[in-house]
Amino acid sequence: MTREDLQPKWEEILTKGYSDYSQLTKAERIWYNVEPLITDGLIDHYVNYGAEHNIETLEDLEFLGCTGIADLIRKFNSLFPDGIPPKDIDERNDLMGEWDDKYDSLTDQLEEDFWDKSGELEEVLLIHINRSIK
Repeated sequence: MTREDLQPKWEEILTKGYSDYSQLTKAERIWYNVEPLITDGLIDHYVNYGAEHNIETLEDLEFLGCTGIADLIRKFNSLFPDGIPPKDIDERNDLMGEWDDKYDSLTDQLEEDFWDKSGELEEVLLIHINRSIK
């Protein structure tokens, strides 16, 4: 099935994840964490809600065999104190706002590298969804 065919199921998973993330199955969690990367990109993972589950997203990317993208996230994480982005979106955005232009070239390059690999990630995620989500 295509991502368009799966839209109703995706909406169910979003509702479930927003209301109680811990209730997602492993297969659902992978979709919940990885789909926004595919549609929004790496920087938006941090600016928006994705980085609240940064550690789990790394685990999910590794599970899918997408180590290259996981490495990009690790490099982005290294810009935060202790290499860990805050779970709180406001705190995370405040820290990123303090970077000024200091990391612009690096974050731009990481974003570009992400988009170069995103097609493969999309294919791998779709295979996972079709095998694992009922």
